[in-house]
Amino acid sequence: MSDNETASRQEGTIITRVEKRIIPHEYSDPVVEPLFINFAHGAFFGEDVYLDVGVVTLESVDPDKVDKDKIGVGDFAVLNRLVMSKRTAIALRDQIDNVLGHKVRLEGSQKGAHPQTT
Repeated sequence: MSDNETASRQEGTIITRVEKRIIPHEYSDPVVEPLFINFAHGAFFGEDVYLDVGVVTLESVDPDKVDKDKIGVGDFAVLNRLVMSKRTAIALRDQIDNVLGHKVRLEGSQKGAHPQTT
């Protein structure tokens, strides 16, 4: 996967390109400290799907803190790279669609409720 990729279109973003940097892996317990991400980039390599997940730093998209030649370029800190079969990627997509659809159906009717699994 390339370190410089065109960013996918997400509502409200001004990022036109991201520059990836890999963050060294540290052990953490996902129950105690879940991994927060605000950006993901996927690609095929052979029959496998690679999904880089991480954060685009706020500083890299703040026009007041970025060099003029870097405006629109997000600093994508890759926290983890997931590798899966196409079948697993489709199941993951379906699970995400299911969770988001469930949230839309519940919105307004259960404000302040605890998270639910589907």
